[in-house]
Amino acid sequence: MAAPRTVGALPRTVLAAVAAVLLIPASLGLAGCAETRAPGGSGGFGGSGTSVEAGIDTLHTALTSIDGVDQARVTTNTDGSPVQRRLNVVLYVSDLSADAVTPVVADALQEAWHFDAFTPVGYAIEVWPAPVPEPPVDYDDMFDLETILTDLDLGGGYVYDRQLALDADVLEARFGPRG
Repeated sequence: MAAPRTVGALPRTVLAAVAAVLLIPASLGLAGCAETRAPGGSGGFGGSGTSVEAGIDTLHTALTSIDGVDQARVTTNTDGSPVQRRLNVVLYVSDLSADAVTPVVADALQEAWHFDAFTPVGYAIEVWPAPVPEPPVDYDDMFDLETILTDLDLGGGYVYDRQLALDADVLEARFGPRG
């Protein structure tokens, strides 16, 4: 009797079985990063009972009511996993002095912490001069949040390309439990 044909050290039948186990669930949409939509086909991810769009609208209203904020933009992103979502806040302010930006960012982070459409694993915030710049934008115009990071007294977070990034535990330590 002849030896089974092999590829590397595995028989072809084993490789075929492994391929079938991986291929069938993927072709049926049972594996990978499936997107879960909020009720009503809102196009976002479901959350704690609030649609993502409604949560974003509520947060946007809160952000634009902060003294010193002219305009704001709120977006979400994911790494492909519906449980690894981040909340992104962009603020447009008239006064780009550190004394003016520090309380604006502190208030915006507190408002973002109250976002309840889903529980973000992280937060990002940018500050730009108002009004909203027309494309193409000059990233040198963005306020460098590194200059106020210690004044924010967050106990964590980091600035990359002038943008502040924080994990949820940093905001929880600063503002207490969500809810």
